[in-house]
Amino acid sequence: MDTTYRTNKYRFPLLEIVGVTSTGLTFSVGFAFLSSERQNNFTWALERLKGLLMTSKGGPEVIVNDRDLALMNVIATVFPECYHFLCQFHI
Repeated sequence: MDTTYRTNKYRFPLLEIVGVTSTGLTFSVGFAFLSSERQNNFTWALERLKGLLMTSKGGPEVIVNDRDLALMNVIATVFPECYHFLCQFHI
């Protein structure tokens, strides 16, 4: 998970959520334009994601993002059972 910083026509942050298969292939899970990179906006986006992904087997097991503190706090709240790692590129 990561957001672009105002690179689109409307200058809104774009939250991009990407998945990775067991063979290393990536795929788009979802996108959301946010009015700002604040916790309430991330909460809205991740709650929508949770509603789409949650099954009887549970949701995501691992989430990787850059060190965005607002997003990190929301991940811990919305997906408390999953592991959270920082992106190696951003470290």
